[in-house]
Amino acid sequence: MHEIQLSEIDLNQLTALDALLSERHVARAASRLGLTPSAMSHALARLRTTFEDDLLVRTRGGMALTPRGEQLRRPLRRVLGEIGE
Repeated sequence: MHEIQLSEIDLNQLTALDALLSERHVARAASRLGLTPSAMSHALARLRTTFEDDLLVRTRGGMALTPRGEQLRRPLRRVLGEIGE
């Protein structure tokens, strides 16, 4: 599995990832962070590159987490909660 270096990611990317994994919807995640859907879509593209995974995929019922996205969801929420976002 690809190991992420802290120098590859910033707090803004982590908060975007948290919103995306929680909302499972680009526009709702964007609204939650006060961003445009386009900006959130670009953030998702950068996150996909950083994590070498799709993280969220479009399905008939909306967006679904990949196994890697699911694996990141709880630890990410915990870390962001600890640092006070």
